[in-house]
Amino acid sequence: MPEVDPWEKAAECAQAIEATDDPNRREMLTHLRDLWVTMANERHLVHSSELTNQLAGLAKIHAGLLPPTPN
Repeated sequence: MPEVDPWEKAAECAQAIEATDDPNRREMLTHLRDLWVTMANERHLVHSSELTNQLAGLAKIHAGLLPPTPN
């Protein structure tokens, strides 16, 4: 699995929050963005294999809520 950048994912969520008029989706994306920010801020505190698993799980949720970004 390619390395996940939590800051990039948080930024994607922030853009999606701005783009939606649905208050439920906005709330869900806000929580997801906050999780990405938490992961980014605390990644130095977590063992690398545990972090990899957490990032992978969060990336799956992210992918289910947001379309992939073009490279």
